[in-house]
Amino acid sequence: MAGPSKAAIMDDIAKTHQVYPDQTAHSLPFSLPLVSVIIVNYNYGRFLKQAADSVFEQTYPNIECIIVDNASSDESADVLRDIQSRYPSTKILQRTDNGGQSLASKEGFEASSGEYVVFLDADDVLLPVFVETHIFVHLSLRVPVGFTSADMLQAVETRFVLGTFYGFSEYVRSGRGKKPGLLRRIDEHAPTVWRLHSPDASIEAQIHLVEPGDVTGWYWAPTSGNCFRRDALRLFLNNEGLATLRSCTDSYLLRGVGIMTGSVLIDRPLAVYRLHGTNVFSKQPHLHCMVHYEKDSPTDNDQLGRKLVIDHLIANAKPFVKKSCSVHHYMNALTALDDAWPPIASRVPGCPSYLGGKLVSESTTLAREVGLGNFSAWLWQRKVSLQVFLSTYLRCRKEKHHKQLRAE
Repeated sequence: MAGPSKAAIMDDIAKTHQVYPDQTAHSLPFSLPLVSVIIVNYNYGRFLKQAADSVFEQTYPNIECIIVDNASSDESADVLRDIQSRYPSTKILQRTDNGGQSLASKEGFEASSGEYVVFLDADDVLLPVFVETHIFVHLSLRVPVGFTSADMLQAVETRFVLGTFYGFSEYVRSGRGKKPGLLRRIDEHAPTVWRLHSPDASIEAQIHLVEPGDVTGWYWAPTSGNCFRRDALRLFLNNEGLATLRSCTDSYLLRGVGIMTGSVLIDRPLAVYRLHGTNVFSKQPHLHCMVHYEKDSPTDNDQLGRKLVIDHLIANAKPFVKKSCSVHHYMNALTALDDAWPPIASRVPGCPSYLGGKLVSESTTLAREVGLGNFSAWLWQRKVSLQVFLSTYLRCRKEKHHKQLRAE
């Protein structure tokens, strides 16, 4: 689906923000990437206008805004009409039922056309340089990661309370992910391409790489703090199982995209996470050594998100193995997801881990894609019982033998 014209987007932005000189005019037959900001709303009409305003107040000029409403029953319909009147380029998708955050995000993605995608919760707000900073970093990175994640301020209602997210800051403070030469500034090395204002020199010390396969903790900002490559999202948003993940879509996308392509943290707060008493996940601002969400509640969907990533990678083993830099990258990604805490229980007898059970139930397919030798070592590593290991190995070897006979 084609996005709104550049003229329409620039007209909407110009209503609220002064575009910098020479942002849009140069002799090259190219433009900066289009960024799709997708707002998912359900009964957050009281916050929705501020979220939309924050999109059109961005200093970055090439943006499309898509709002997906999940059959809200509050004042959202009136707010949406006002937004459409004020910003005519906005695409508004109104669902007839509340299918949850994940399905709405998927629908918004399918209606978008940007090379980069931001999912903005309707109760959050982007700071004016959010998109500009993320795209500057993406175009300056030497490592083409699947998404960038910037820190977020935490506010209770209308007042700031914290300037960071705990897991994010713990990763930064550890010094992990500091790589020399990770950023080659696009404004200095291709000044005819980047004609916007640029982050100051300190940005180079504020970039931290999270390597593919690193999911031992939660390092990233919540939904609204992230900017995804469209190519990376395509790998994971074709999962029919997303219908079961009604909230915490970020758990699925950040772990899935991150485990396969890596990510980068931007140690600057570029958005505002609003706490208001009816948040789906976080219930209060972070306190050191205290849990800020309700453990094991219906909205604690981190385990379900990881489970869906594992299921998706295995159900699509052939394309993921083919796209991975090596078969071991694919195998190590699944192993890391299985080892993340808390563990996901397996329902397969003799298999103490969820991945172990999946290796047994999908043994024929996986042994074919990764090779019987690799598969056998992988299965043993998952500490399945000796009986399960032997029966699974013999079944796969028999299938391999039959395949060889059919080929002759």
